[in-house]
Amino acid sequence: MKQNLKMLSVALVLAGIVFSSCKKDKVEGNDEEVITTMQLTFVPSGGGTTLVFDYDDPDGPGGTAPTIDEIVLSPLKTYSVSLTLLNKTASPVKDITTEISGESDAHRFYFEESPTSNLLISGLDDDSNGVPLGLTSSWTTGPAATGTVKITLRHYPGTPPNKAIGDLVNSTKSGTDIEVTFNTRIQ
Repeated sequence: MKQNLKMLSVALVLAGIVFSSCKKDKVEGNDEEVITTMQLTFVPSGGGTTLVFDYDDPDGPGGTAPTIDEIVLSPLKTYSVSLTLLNKTASPVKDITTEISGESDAHRFYFEESPTSNLLISGLDDDSNGVPLGLTSSWTTGPAATGTVKITLRHYPGTPPNKAIGDLVNSTKSGTDIEVTFNTRIQ
């Protein structure tokens, strides 16, 4: 009887060790939001018509292919640009921009204009640490041209996030939340 009780105690201790060692460690990562829409609003400096261009994938990843507007701008102009991100799979539609703004230290937009685009993107807004965020920016056009601009939103996990001014778009410290390439035309 004592032998059986002893073996049962050993078995329970071993089972406890096995089950506790199989418990997954909590890993801090990117709590990814579904982003179905990226909207860019262009307000021309000195007045003129406000322009809006969208990447829209209302059913989310998979399913129907997204639509991507061509960004068409006037030559030799400067535009104040703001970004809006939405999740249209939620009801009601969820504005992800609010979350990005609230977690600005953990997010950053990167803008990569092609050399043929004749675009200069500058003046990005900063987070509270003075590191670029990019919810707002300034776009200056040159003469007539066609090209592309790739916009990538990166998320920096960690407490505090380890985002720095010198981080490249492909930094191993961050992951991509959304990346969209727009065709551009200046005419």
